[in-house]
Amino acid sequence: MNRALCLLTLVLLGCDQQRHPFHAQSVEESLHAIRPGPPFWNGHAKQFMAAPSFDIPRTLDAVSYRFTIGSHGFTATQPTAILLPIWTKIPPGPTMLEVQPLDKSNNPVGAATTRPFHRAAIFDGPYGASVLPYGKSAATAIGGLVHEPFVQSWISLRAPDPSYGLYRYASKTIPAVVNAAVSYASQAPRPDDADRALRIGRIAADYLVSISRLPGSRFEYFPPTYHNAKPTDRENDDYVMLNAPAEAAQGYLNLYGATDDPKYLDAATRIADTYGRNQLATGTWPLKVNARTGTPLADIDLIPAVIVTFLDRLIREHQQSQFQATRDRAIDWMMNNPVRTFNWQAQFEDAKLRGPYENLGKHEACEFACYLFLRGTDDDVRTAEELVRFAEDQFVVWEHPPRIKSRSVNLDPRYWFIPCSLEQYAMFEPVSGSSAFMIVAYLRAYDRTHKRIYLAKAQSLANALTVAQQYHHGRYPTRMVREDLLHWINSTVNTAAAMELLGRQPSP
Repeated sequence: MNRALCLLTLVLLGCDQQRHPFHAQSVEESLHAIRPGPPFWNGHAKQFMAAPSFDIPRTLDAVSYRFTIGSHGFTATQPTAILLPIWTKIPPGPTMLEVQPLDKSNNPVGAATTRPFHRAAIFDGPYGASVLPYGKSAATAIGGLVHEPFVQSWISLRAPDPSYGLYRYASKTIPAVVNAAVSYASQAPRPDDADRALRIGRIAADYLVSISRLPGSRFEYFPPTYHNAKPTDRENDDYVMLNAPAEAAQGYLNLYGATDDPKYLDAATRIADTYGRNQLATGTWPLKVNARTGTPLADIDLIPAVIVTFLDRLIREHQQSQFQATRDRAIDWMMNNPVRTFNWQAQFEDAKLRGPYENLGKHEACEFACYLFLRGTDDDVRTAEELVRFAEDQFVVWEHPPRIKSRSVNLDPRYWFIPCSLEQYAMFEPVSGSSAFMIVAYLRAYDRTHKRIYLAKAQSLANALTVAQQYHHGRYPTRMVREDLLHWINSTVNTAAAMELLGRQPSP
């Protein structure tokens, strides 16, 4: 049964040895290293599509270094040389690099350094075809979500349904209900129960406002990151991840757009005011704080990509120019920090906080790339394209998924729906919402550059999502696997939004 599913996926998505129109372009792109060090960002990286270089120290008395992968090798004067001379000869799969220091007589001196990684397959698509039209796929997923019992129960309970435990991540999942309601009600033709859906969205939004930080407190009007959570070192109702309020506030803006009720615009504006009052002199914010005391929980800066997006919406769509200075300081911090250092630390509220470069992710890189494509100077576009290349290089699987140790048999890479996108180093698993981030980034890149390979990549990821959706009876599985017990509704909503955006894309 498992083998049959895997073969079916490969057939549906066209994962064969045929060379597709973008193959030569992908090969050429793979020979351009992505932000080679120093600083070196890839010490904990798991895969590479583009030729990498590594932070390998010099050896005393060595005059050159022999780089070897299998039967392929080359010699360079620096241990940090990019693997360009042999890169196209390395097939996808588990790879072991050995770097041997040599003296002036080409004899080994000192110990060799080894570095394992997965040589990821480059894009050789487009892959497959959609099982459903992209817009219909999005509508099916949103319709199913809105009619889930734990969503419909907002009408009767006027509070989170205890049967859906992930409501404890209040700033993530409750706005997902709001966004699902807005999306569902905006469908054409308008559903018969669209008004009921909007009522659910209003109730959920009003509830989130009601449990937000009290006026007069340091983080006033910020909705809680965690609500009714069992206290742990990661989750506590007093803890706030500083990216979470911006995510919630965009749900308020969407609801305002659907209802014209000014209280939701006011709720978003109050959140933006609080961001402005708490912005650090550097231009960013702490990643995670105890809201009761104001104390940061770790010496880690927030990567404020979603705050930039949120404030920019208020400025562009709602003429709230008072937030321009806050936005611009955050942009300056982004340009001078992760855009320069590539320390794109994964910043999830359910994940352990880790040190620099230990656990990179791509969400913030994709989010900021989309902003830069929108802002649109030539320098912005070049930077944004590099960020998209980084996200793809590290987290997208087109073919030949990595052979990683899985937490369960259901997560074994043999049973992934591919192409797909992985979430972060610490959760190197295929997530539908991660594919959504990549689809939107590719579409923004395509809109700005008109390079058709970006559209082909977005469509290839979307095609796999429709295959997974069909297998899961209309729902996008949170993880792109055969058996998935997770149901992060924010992942469903983000994926549907990406698919709807792709569905509106005119044919080139």
